[in-house]
Amino acid sequence: MKNLLYLIPFLFLFSCSEEQIQKADNTVLTEGQWLLTFNLKENVTAPTNFVLEKKDSLYQIVFSNASEKITVTSINIIDKKITITDPVFNNWFEGVIVSPNQIKGFWFKNDTSYKVPFVANFGEQVRFSSPESISEENLNVTGKWEVHFSKNTPEDHYKSIGQFKQEGNRVTGTFMTETGDYRFLEGNMYGNHFSLSCYDGAHLFLFKAKLKNDSLIGTFWSGIRWEEPWIAIKNESFKLSNPDSLTYLKEGYSKLAFDFPNTEGKNIALTDEQFKNKVVIVNIMGPWCPNCKDETAYLAELYNRNHTDGLEIVALSFDNSDDVNVTIKKLNKIKSHFNANYDFLIAGRASKTEAIKALPMLNHIMSYPTSIFIDRQGKIRKIRTGFYGPGTGDYYTKYIEKTNDFVAKLLAEEVSE
Repeated sequence: MKNLLYLIPFLFLFSCSEEQIQKADNTVLTEGQWLLTFNLKENVTAPTNFVLEKKDSLYQIVFSNASEKITVTSINIIDKKITITDPVFNNWFEGVIVSPNQIKGFWFKNDTSYKVPFVANFGEQVRFSSPESISEENLNVTGKWEVHFSKNTPEDHYKSIGQFKQEGNRVTGTFMTETGDYRFLEGNMYGNHFSLSCYDGAHLFLFKAKLKNDSLIGTFWSGIRWEEPWIAIKNESFKLSNPDSLTYLKEGYSKLAFDFPNTEGKNIALTDEQFKNKVVIVNIMGPWCPNCKDETAYLAELYNRNHTDGLEIVALSFDNSDDVNVTIKKLNKIKSHFNANYDFLIAGRASKTEAIKALPMLNHIMSYPTSIFIDRQGKIRKIRTGFYGPGTGDYYTKYIEKTNDFVAKLLAEEVSE
């Protein structure tokens, strides 16, 4: 997704164990609905909901964003101190249990230099509370919106489709760009005050706006390091560029080529025997990337269903760490979590400049993820920039259906002599 790459800090991994054992002492936390609020800056807060419950005497937390549920079981409690570790990303919470109904602390991203203060309170609470002063009109944002981020700053400007569904005061939806989506968003609409947020283990998003006449005019925050204006107008016919047209082979090149080590240290090249006469999907991704997580979930299932029929998948990972051991741990964590039984190769740093050096035959790497579909003859048949995940609803469903059909067509093709 545009701009989001630059928000990922190039930091070292916090040295906590990947496999943690919950040690719940006599401290008791109230089970049920909680509201966790991140403090992004003075008077700017981003809320998210979670359910705390005990399973077999151990606590677990289930974060929710609209229909998305993220279960976290790595929860350590010692002497009123609590640590909550994400199951996929290298991010975690450290807090103090103030009472059975309140936790205060910090959320850390990659290491302790990036931290966001939070407070979590027990109780059935809406995500955003009503402002003190609202218009008397009962406004509704349901529909498709043409969105412009940083419209007055050419170097940062990008377009998006906003799709929202409002039921009463509750709003769900997402923003889709030419390189991906902002995943599951949830919030509220009070009068003309529009608010959406998301915490998904890696992303921490907040969208605020006011509906004035026919336009939403507001601000977008991504964590504590990015803030930009956005404006939107309803437009059911608005379209973005075709994601299959944005990345392509440069003139003078006819094939993709690479040679990188996998997580066991063995170099894997596209010319290896395992790819000969096979349909191959090369997935350019990063272990820090939630859109990549969505696509990995899909690709793992696709591979497991079609591998015996001749499908090979290989992921080229571009990470934000210089420590190869850290990268291997991240990738093994992802492989295990998604039951991804194909190779993940260590291709370089999480920089679009570095990525294009590693794959010079492509015009650019515009987005993580990007997927390259290669037929049994070794010919590139399609390059898909970005991924519309399950938060995009029908866009995701239609893409999955089309891709399943496309892969089936490639698998059915015979190898010419």
